This record gives sequence, structure tokens and C-alpha cells, in this order.
Amino acid sequence: MVTDKAIERIANDYDLSTYTVKKAIEGSRYPLDFDRMVEEGSFCFRGPDDESRVDNASICLASKILANKGVQEYVLPIVCNRIKAWDHQNIEDLLNFLRKMVSIMELNPEDHPPIEICGLDIDHLPSEDIPKNIRPGYRIWAIDKKGMCLVGNDANEVIHIDDIPRT
Repeated sequence: MVTDKAIERIANDYDLSTYTVKKAIEGSRYPLDFDRMVEEGSFCFRGPDDESRVDNASICLASKILANKGVQEYVLPIVCNRIKAWDHQNIEDLLNFLRKMVSIMELNPEDHPPIEICGLDIDHLPSEDIPKNIRPGYRIWAIDKKGMCLVGNDANEVIHIDDIPRT
């Protein structure tokens, strides 16, 4: 029950089907020992009622599943392909895809080279044309069709193009 809920949680959080998550688990080069994982996560099995306990345990188990390098090797390219295929309509969608990618990579940072693991060049995210007259030192990572821009040192802020300083 906890395992099924953890799989559903991953599927929902990363916009995947449960079939895809199960395929990632089954095809992992690093087999998952669910009995050990559940045992190690038993401290998460707490709460005022059974439903809360199962829910809390599924959160811990979902993280352990997604931290498996083999599962990541299957799931990460799916998330990265969504970044590459972003339709330029809503910058929030791109930001959401980037956050999902980073959240997966943060589970095993030592196992991942920089973002290039996805075949993705962070300096060349999909984007509408970025104006050339932006103040030097101000970084726009991407812009959508409505003029909303992804900015900030970590590409984690959104601002309208009209609010960006020009030269």
C-alpha cells in the first residue's frame, strides 16, 4: 500500500504515468530493496491515523525511489525533454520543468555532472528572442510569448520584459 502510494506520488509530482514510474523502477540498473527501504523509512510511518501514517511513509519512500540512480536515469531525460520542447507560451511552465529537474538531481548530486546530463545547455534554454538592449550584467535566461522572463542568478525569478532595465 505504501509502495503504491509512493509510486502515485512520484507520478503526480513529475507528471508521469504510474506505468512510467514502475518501468523506471523495474528497469533500474540498481535494484531497489523495498523491504529495506520501508524498514529504513519506518520513522516516517507516524501520524494521528492510518491514512496519515501511510501518506507520510509514502513521502519518504517516494524520495528513496527517486534517489535511485537507475530510476533517475530513466525519469530525468523525460523531464529534460519537456524543457527542450517547451512551447514558449508560459514561462512558469519552463520554471516548473527546471525545478523538477533540479529536485531530481539534488537527490544524488554526486552522481550527476552538471545540467549537461540532459543534453541541455542552461545558457541556451528554449526562448523567444531576447532583446539586445538589456543592461549589461542583467541576465535573462528565457522569455515567453507574453514577455515574461526567467531571470535571477539561479534562473528562479519571473519578471515582465517591461520591468527589466535597458541600456
